[in-house]
Amino acid sequence: MIDKISLKIFLISLLLILLVSINLYINSLSFKLNHFLSNKNAQIEIAVLQGNKLWEFGNKKQPLLSVFKYCVALKVLNKLENEKISLDETITIKKDMVNVNLYSPMLQKYTNFPFSISIRELLEYTISQSDNNACDILINYSGDTNALNSFIHNIGFNDIEILFNEQEMNTDITKQYLNRAYPKDIVKLMQFGREGGLLSQESKAFLDKIMIATTTGENKLKRGLPEKTVIGHKTGSSSKTRKGIKIADNDAGYIILPDGTVYYIAVMIKDSKMSDEDNAKIITEISKIVYEYFYFSKQNLIM
Repeated sequence: MIDKISLKIFLISLLLILLVSINLYINSLSFKLNHFLSNKNAQIEIAVLQGNKLWEFGNKKQPLLSVFKYCVALKVLNKLENEKISLDETITIKKDMVNVNLYSPMLQKYTNFPFSISIRELLEYTISQSDNNACDILINYSGDTNALNSFIHNIGFNDIEILFNEQEMNTDITKQYLNRAYPKDIVKLMQFGREGGLLSQESKAFLDKIMIATTTGENKLKRGLPEKTVIGHKTGSSSKTRKGIKIADNDAGYIILPDGTVYYIAVMIKDSKMSDEDNAKIITEISKIVYEYFYFSKQNLIM
């Protein structure tokens, strides 16, 4: 009699533990994102970083496209600090320093050559508006792509590869595959840039400002967030191959929850056969899932 009661208690306890475990798993970020990613017609990789905890979905390097401009900004700001140069220092831009066929909001404002423009404004164009000419001017100002690649490696991110500038990637779109990184390294780099010791507080604040002011990709990470949520991000969008394959569609950045908690997220889509709108919807939905996971965890509604 006692043995049967003990067995019954044991089995009930085991069932309760199993039910709790199942509930925890189906409410976990891993389950939610793995479930969402199933049966998508593209290679989709995600990394999420909050504090020291990393969630990683996929383990392949993805084309960076304009996300690499964040690396450019880090190098330029580091150079300015090391050489004690002001953000308001100006550079004279001659016509042979730009390509009028590249995406370049800057050239809508500056239509006559030569013209002078501050490093501050070049960084604003590069990050906030993803201007390709401004980006290449800053790459040349701070060295070249080899110097940029070495800089990123020297600060601890050896698996990030930066080989080509915007001019080169737009001349030969196959090169758009070759600036690449694991999403986990992008979120770690952004955390390092924002929270580490590479930049001064003044430079960090400026980088925050231009990341938050990003106007590209309004229909990606940002659309998955509640209105007025603070997000600083850098988008990336490629050309399409002759077969209509989108080489890459990306968005990476940081989100600040209402209680001040920060998490970093990178969503990188490669070789998509879907439309740009459908790619953006995927990024939006992933952003929504991640935000709700952290928000409701903070409300103690899920684990």
